[in-house]
Amino acid sequence: MPGVVTLKSRQRRMLDWMSTDLSYRFIGIGKTTAWEDEANPPIPDERQEEVTELIGLQRVDSYKFAKVIPNPTTLQKRTGVYYKGLYYSVTQDVNIALAEGYTSVMVQVTFDRDTVDAIPVGVTFRQLGLYIDVNATADEIKYGITREQWFNKPLEDRGTLELIDNRSPLTRSEDQMEQVYILIDF
Repeated sequence: MPGVVTLKSRQRRMLDWMSTDLSYRFIGIGKTTAWEDEANPPIPDERQEEVTELIGLQRVDSYKFAKVIPNPTTLQKRTGVYYKGLYYSVTQDVNIALAEGYTSVMVQVTFDRDTVDAIPVGVTFRQLGLYIDVNATADEIKYGITREQWFNKPLEDRGTLELIDNRSPLTRSEDQMEQVYILIDF
């Protein structure tokens, strides 16, 4: 029978990840062409080093500790974050996260219609990628990184693609602010 990673070990890795420099993490948006089955995207390839059909990148806005709510009440559904068919309880309080057994981090990026030049309005995307240790300028941190800017960066400035998330299609709307999430389990 295989061994089990303990809760304390998972929480330590979660805290280690959260304690590194968060300012140079970006979410890459990509995959404009349709999946073979749009309702059931394929499992990402762990050997992938770039987001497929990259559109642009936006700096991550916020991080919250997250935990699945197994049988959510109506109130929990209103206050939790819905992600890929499950509701998550989220907190920024590390003491609550540790006491209540949180072992995930919910990463959020916001597409504000007035400030995100790197992700064009009306674009449909199907893949998110979390890049860490990106060497970015002040303008790239504020406005995002376009596809052209990204591929003109030296490889050592692009950081590392840490997580890939394939999903059903999402289209960036012109008339609203949108929040997109990606979840990291430890």
